Amino acid sequence: MPRTASPSPTVRVRTPRRSSFAMKLRLIAGAGLIAAAVVLVFLEAQVVFLETEVARFWLPVIGAGALDAAIESPVAFLAAPLWVLGGVILAATRVSGRRVCMSVVLSTLLILVTNQLRLGVVAWGAEAAGSAEGYEVALRLGGSVLSILGFSAAYLLFVIVIADLPLFGRRRTPSAGTPAVRWAGEP
Repeated sequence: MPRTASPSPTVRVRTPRRSSFAMKLRLIAGAGLIAAAVVLVFLEAQVVFLETEVARFWLPVIGAGALDAAIESPVAFLAAPLWVLGGVILAATRVSGRRVCMSVVLSTLLILVTNQLRLGVVAWGAEAAGSAEGYEVALRLGGSVLSILGFSAAYLLFVIVIADLPLFGRRRTPSAGTPAVRWAGEP
């Protein structure tokens, strides 16, 4: 009788199992990240205040236009979806917790830097061309383009780090959860 195509009986694949404690811990950490995103949105006014204070630190002159630009799209509303997505991925998948945290932190930092640059462009435009006209041009053109590019890059960075994509010739880092292939004769 001919044999059908089936896997060789000499190959075993071991998939590591997580303990119930580790699964509960991931679920709690994921829920905590989601809760932190909700708190971040509710504390939006304080986040805008911190954004403008950081902008005041590095910008020599910050006008009302840049402050208005900070109120129009605060980092809290831009980073919260990343935090929620990171919490869901942490709680519901087997992606490494370290990669989830690293992707959330790096993406949030990129959003912060992008928003600070956007505030600088708006402040510069308001000072260079006069407060009303310069503000409108800098906000609508420079600020919007910079925002779209920077925030898209932040979400792309999030996906690259979460998926551990091999970009620019680098090799994938083996995670602790990758299944090991063992032959029947090996211990």
